[in-house]
Amino acid sequence: DYDRAVSELREAVRLEDALLYGEPPEWTVPVRHELGAVLLAADRPTEAERVYREDLARFPNNGWSLLGLAQSLEAQGKRAEAEELRERFRAAWSTADLTIAASSL
Repeated sequence: DYDRAVSELREAVRLEDALLYGEPPEWTVPVRHELGAVLLAADRPTEAERVYREDLARFPNNGWSLLGLAQSLEAQGKRAEAEELRERFRAAWSTADLTIAASSL
C-alpha cells in the first residue's frame, strides 16, 4: 500500500525535522532515504527527486541520497544529470566498505 506508506513516511519526516539539533543527531538514519526509496518503488520518481534534493540540502554529499537522486533522475530519463550524480556518489562512497543499491536497506 504505497499511498499509506508515503503518508506515514511524510509524517515521520515532519517529526524528524522537528527534532532538536544535536551531535550526534537524535535519529541517525534520515527518514527521507526510506521515503525516497518507497516513492521510487511506487513509480513516483519526480516526488522522489524532490525528497532526495531536500535531504542533500541538509546533508550535502550524503551518498545514500546521491544514489537515490541519481536513480530518480534515471527513472525520469534525465540521463546526463543522473550520470553526474552517479559520479558524485562514487566520489562520496569511495572509501566505504559497504556496497549499496538503493538509498534504503
